[in-house]
Amino acid sequence: MTAHPAMPDARPASFVSTAQVSVPQADRVLFKLCKHYAIKVPVVFDEHRATIDFPYGVCRMLRTDDVLQLRCEADSSERLEQIQYVMDEHLVLMSRNRALVVAWERGA
Repeated sequence: MTAHPAMPDARPASFVSTAQVSVPQADRVLFKLCKHYAIKVPVVFDEHRATIDFPYGVCRMLRTDDVLQLRCEADSSERLEQIQYVMDEHLVLMSRNRALVVAWERGA
């Protein structure tokens, strides 16, 4: 397994979940996700990383080749689950892979 760099700008949060997703053309998926989210919420991104500021928490993404690392942060378990749900649905949509399953891990 390839070592991946630490998540940039990660901050302590009461509730945190992380995941790592391998998707073909992860650069395009990251770009499409960010452009889509930017219609409704603040998003800062470049070709390697993104921060999405949802009303219920933050999701940070880091792309290395065709792997997206995700870190979601919220102030309650319910809000964290909401971010995870939104990310799950949109990753499936933007990657065009209905079989994609994101394996979230709780913790820092």
